[in-house]
Amino acid sequence: MRGSSLCVVGIATRAVPRFPDSVDGVERSGARDRPSGLWDRAAVERAFHLLGDHLVERGVRAHLYLYGGTALALTHAGRRPTPDLDAVFQPRHIVLEEAAAVADELGLPHRWLGRPTTARVAPGGDAAALSVLDHPGLRVTAASPEHILASMVLAARHRDAEDIRFLVGRLGLADAERVLSLCAYVFPDDEMPERARAVLQDVFDR
Repeated sequence: MRGSSLCVVGIATRAVPRFPDSVDGVERSGARDRPSGLWDRAAVERAFHLLGDHLVERGVRAHLYLYGGTALALTHAGRRPTPDLDAVFQPRHIVLEEAAAVADELGLPHRWLGRPTTARVAPGGDAAALSVLDHPGLRVTAASPEHILASMVLAARHRDAEDIRFLVGRLGLADAERVLSLCAYVFPDDEMPERARAVLQDVFDR
């Protein structure tokens, strides 16, 4: 294991697998029945390290890719803790079995990592994904700022405006059209909803 705490470093393109919309053995999760603020860095570290220990005992090394607000909270200091844990992972069944065991040990809901959601993960993979945890039994990566921003804009939720504004500044995007161009590059097959423009107008008008 490389250290005992979460570490964020860049990883190469080939280290980032693709997670298409429907692939056998890949599970999307979003744990939404926990009290707000549970998933701060310390809570995620405990859960993932213990999950990695369990997976080592099973003789497997899993990969888990975090996206959305979860990825933002874990890779950018000062961002608010997330009430959700949004991820895609594989191999599905073994990870779910061991996640249930982790839930028993840490007092988490049994579906903390296994509640399916509608994931917005780029079909072409995320070449700039960040390495969050490198454990003998579990590799955890997080979506890059570009992918987090594109997914939030396409979701077009006004509650994400603060995070969108932060990412726009982080990436140095000067106007809404540049943000929309980024979205089209990351998710070329997705149609931009009209409400996304309204969210971006709110972001750039302030």
